[in-house]
Amino acid sequence: MLDSKLKNVKTENAGLRIIKKAFNIQEVNIIIPVIVLIVIAVILNPMFLNLDNLAVIGKRMSMWGLVAIGEGLIILTGNFDISVGAMVAFDCVFFAVAATTWHLPLVIAIVLAILLTVTLSTISGLLVVKLKINSFLTTIAMLFICKGLSKTMTNARPVLIAPAQGSDLLLHFGQQEPLKMSWTFFFFIGLIIIFQIILKKTVYGRYIYATGDNSNVAKLAGINTDFIKLSVFIISGFLIGLASIVLISKEAVANANYGTGWELQAIAAVAIGGISLAGGAGSMIGVLIGIFMMQIMTNILILLQINLNMQSVVLGVVMILATILDVRRRRKILGNID
Repeated sequence: MLDSKLKNVKTENAGLRIIKKAFNIQEVNIIIPVIVLIVIAVILNPMFLNLDNLAVIGKRMSMWGLVAIGEGLIILTGNFDISVGAMVAFDCVFFAVAATTWHLPLVIAIVLAILLTVTLSTISGLLVVKLKINSFLTTIAMLFICKGLSKTMTNARPVLIAPAQGSDLLLHFGQQEPLKMSWTFFFFIGLIIIFQIILKKTVYGRYIYATGDNSNVAKLAGINTDFIKLSVFIISGFLIGLASIVLISKEAVANANYGTGWELQAIAAVAIGGISLAGGAGSMIGVLIGIFMMQIMTNILILLQINLNMQSVVLGVVMILATILDVRRRRKILGNID
């Protein structure tokens, strides 16, 4: 009898240890509020879990989610990029002008558009790495440059890409919906998986974490932190270019106002997803959960018929809460180390 009681106690303790261990996993803690939000959304509208609605959420989150992946990598190294939204607009405009006004072949226009964002992100990275200019100030300057150029090139008017040779193929790609989703969604999920593996299973990923955690210590350990910081800006530039092409293939028109607020959405999703805003901690799975959570919140606000201005207020509050949680997480980690 005593043995059976002891076994039950041991089983209960083992169960508690497993639960405690599970809750120590950062992503598990993020999933809980997501589940709460889903329950709220279902209460507000039972059709929330309808496949068509979930498909809409998937398509919306994947578009700016591509940008959020790059933002997440940059934040992991302890930097920020505030220019990603403006860069998307400028790149869409550049592509449209290259294809319709300069009459460049579609493939060349696509390549040049991606090279443009890679170049712009590289410039930002070099200013941060070589001149030691704060990434926040550097990318705000890049934001104004991109906004000004995109409006100058279009006279603040939309540019149709339909007249461009080969545009039918691009637009067909943008309008396709395999499994009721978009190709962008599958690209997005694929890239999340790829970068999750890179961060967790490769030397390069470990170097990213080390650089963001403590750049000086990482240097002493022989890590080329300048290269790591510059490389994530370059990767982000490529993802911005990819997002721009996908966006214009879906919309069939370039607009200088595209990407407005994407940088804030990306940073908020990254913070909610558990990537430390000070760098050095987090994962791409967390970013995925953060993006999904942001999209659910947007969906709930739409269901409640809250206007766009108030949605911005909610986004700001969410960012403050995410920052507070990040600070508390870091204090807890430092407390455990002490």
